[in-house]
Amino acid sequence: MVYFSIMGDSISSIVGTVPEGYRVHYDYENMQKNAIRYISDSWWAKVITHFGGRICVNNSYAGSCVAGKHPFSGNSDKRTGLLHNGNVAPDIVLVYMGIKDFGRGVPIENKNPFWKNPLSFEGAYSLMLKRIRNNYPDCRIICGTVARTYHAKIPNWQFPEDFAGTPLEDYNQCIRFLAQKQKCRVADLSAKKIYYETLDGTHPTLIGHEELARGWISCLTDIL
Repeated sequence: MVYFSIMGDSISSIVGTVPEGYRVHYDYENMQKNAIRYISDSWWAKVITHFGGRICVNNSYAGSCVAGKHPFSGNSDKRTGLLHNGNVAPDIVLVYMGIKDFGRGVPIENKNPFWKNPLSFEGAYSLMLKRIRNNYPDCRIICGTVARTYHAKIPNWQFPEDFAGTPLEDYNQCIRFLAQKQKCRVADLSAKKIYYETLDGTHPTLIGHEELARGWISCLTDIL
C-alpha cells in the first residue's frame, strides 16, 4: 500500500480530514454551496484512489501561506513534522500551496541568499521542502504549480495574472526551480494549462475538484 500525505491550504482542507485544531474551508456549509457531498469528492482523494493509495495525513490549513513565522505557515516545524500517522510515514507527499502567497503579494526573493528567510516565498518554500525531507527522508515529494481558475457564474471573469504586484508565473517558476534544486518532482499544472471551476475565484466546486484531480493525475502519470 502506498501512503500519500497532502501539504495544502484551504483548497485541500475539508472537515473531518485534517489534524485537530486545523481550520478548514470546506465545512458542511461550504461543502453544500460547492455541491461537495463526500470526502471522496476532493481532488486529493480522487488522485489517491486513482493510484490505488491511501491517505496518511491531510495537512491542509485554511488560509495558510507557505511563507510566515506562524505555527501554521507551510514552512513551519509544526506543519512539516505532521505528515505521518502514528508509525505510518508517507511514501509520497503532494505539496499544493502558493495561491495564498500570490494573493497576499508575498515577496518572492531573499535579500540575502545565504539566509533562508521564511517571510519570502523562495525562502519559505525552500525551508518547507528541506524540513519535509529531513523528517521523512524516504518519501517522494511532488510539488504542484498553482493552477488557474474560472468562475462558474461569471462567464467573462478572468483569472488575475498579477494579483498583488507579482505575476503568478513568478511563483510557479520559483516552485519549479526549488523542486529541481532539492531533488523533488513537479506536477506542472500551470504548464498543462489546467483551469478549474470556482464560485469565488479560488476554491474548487465539485466540478473544480474533478478538474484539478484530472490535472494532478495527468502530471503524476508522467512521474509515477
